[in-house]
Amino acid sequence: MRIVDARAMSISHEDLIAVTETSVYYREKSGETSFSIFRYDEEDGSVTPVGRRVYEDYGISKLFVSKDRVYFLNETPDRTGVVRTELIAFDYHSGQEVVLATFEKRGNSTLYWVLADRYFLFLTSFGDADEAWLYDAETSFQERIRDERLVGHAGKFRELYLFTTELDGVPYIVCNARLDEFAYYEALEDGRVSPDDAIDHSEAILICSLDEAVEAIRDRQGEIPFEDLIRLHGEGDTVQYLGERDAKLRFSAFVDAANEETIYELAAPDVLREVTVVDWGAYEPIDFTYDDVSSTVFIKVEESEDHTELIDATTGARFLDTAPFERVLASTYFIHESAEGGGGVSIFNLETNERQTFEDAYYTVLDETIVILSTKQL
Repeated sequence: MRIVDARAMSISHEDLIAVTETSVYYREKSGETSFSIFRYDEEDGSVTPVGRRVYEDYGISKLFVSKDRVYFLNETPDRTGVVRTELIAFDYHSGQEVVLATFEKRGNSTLYWVLADRYFLFLTSFGDADEAWLYDAETSFQERIRDERLVGHAGKFRELYLFTTELDGVPYIVCNARLDEFAYYEALEDGRVSPDDAIDHSEAILICSLDEAVEAIRDRQGEIPFEDLIRLHGEGDTVQYLGERDAKLRFSAFVDAANEETIYELAAPDVLREVTVVDWGAYEPIDFTYDDVSSTVFIKVEESEDHTELIDATTGARFLDTAPFERVLASTYFIHESAEGGGGVSIFNLETNERQTFEDAYYTVLDETIVILSTKQL
């Protein structure tokens, strides 16, 4: 793992495509709708256009990266409200592009998700109406998606986080379904709902094979046949995504009544393997951080003007520093992010015993690289 200072680049974390040992590939926007693909070379600071043309996206512009390819849309609207949309697969190393399909629909389309480099999920908005639909790049089949959980839509005060994984070579869709606590408690305070209203407070991990999900869409079924891997119903119970470790998804499940948190690994389509159990009663935590890079929970147990101590809940390892920090990456980088002023990031390298400070900055992690970005681009 290493650090790349990209504050001079006119990009946010949403524009990053890939980081290699020598370069950063990214999208740079010009105006509200136009963008191009570039490569930044660290050795000499040069910036090189990778693509051969400028693209336009009038909806919510999202990038999806798979190996050496990045998928995105290029839109050309006409005066009647019809938008000609190209679905593009772009090789960011060579600069070669392939137009996988071209559609003409009223309204702006958003590429919401890419599954197995074959299935593309779209949201098309026109006026007050949204339509979710699936496109199969191998057969050119397309069909409306009736179960909008696949595009992140759910009932009242629900959050859906969608992931893909392979188990024994079979692709699966995994959904972390949660209560949107901020929206719910805000609605309670505003009087828009009462504690007696019928609200789904459960938190769960759902799973469905990709083939079954696609078949349900083809058959025009109202629901994707998700099955519960775990579902918690207690008030205060939570299920949290913790990233991947050794190509296996990890989640934590906190049961408030027991004051315990269990970290699970998805080992099979119907098996959550217990990794560790955190007995919160054994700590006096000042704060904690769910870390989807290290796939653990960092528990802050000490904090003073000259001393901060974290515990890795998965391994039990303790980390100490003379300055504040919230997480540890690769057992080496102690990271503190502050929102005060213009924001800033401080990173202590345990191996070199050096501390770096970046002002007007925040960070993200991509391709085993800590990328420092400018808060002025947010």
